[in-house]
Amino acid sequence: MIPRSKLITSSFRRLATQASPSPSSDRVMSYSERRLLGFSSEKMFSVVNNVAEYPKFVPWCRQADVKQISKNVQVAELQIGFPPISEHYTSRVTSLEPSVVRSVCTDGRVFNVLETTWRFGPGKPGDPNTTMLHFSLDFEFKSALHAYFAHMFFDQVVKTMVGAFLKRTEAIYGAPSFDHFVSKAEVLAYKH
Repeated sequence: MIPRSKLITSSFRRLATQASPSPSSDRVMSYSERRLLGFSSEKMFSVVNNVAEYPKFVPWCRQADVKQISKNVQVAELQIGFPPISEHYTSRVTSLEPSVVRSVCTDGRVFNVLETTWRFGPGKPGDPNTTMLHFSLDFEFKSALHAYFAHMFFDQVVKTMVGAFLKRTEAIYGAPSFDHFVSKAEVLAYKH
């Protein structure tokens, strides 16, 4: 008889190396929100577009090696860690200052889909120190093990992500023009 611990270890190892089926909308986890922020579009853009600084404040981002391809395009080799997982992947980050930063995973090693988009639009009328944020995140891990952990941590990731960028912007530029942590984000899509 095979010991139970060997069966569990063997099953866990198979799960870790087993690829998920090809990308499909059924497996992609999605989240998007709209939120009024107490910082200008320019300030938010500068923080979100500075990918090299992500390891300093983005939870689970351990390393970022960034190459500037052109004024509006960066290629970033990122290391993420969701205990007990640590992985590297490459993203192409395109931007249009000060309104859009879009990151798309390009190598397919870890993710079938990983796309993050930050859009900054007009905030309160007549108040240049505000912006309306439209944030979206879509992802699907390749391996079944990664997908399993992603489902466990999804709520924590989406709750933490925007907050980390807001706190970083406040650390760099000072207090926002109003307390945007008091008002709740309008969740536009949530698929877990």
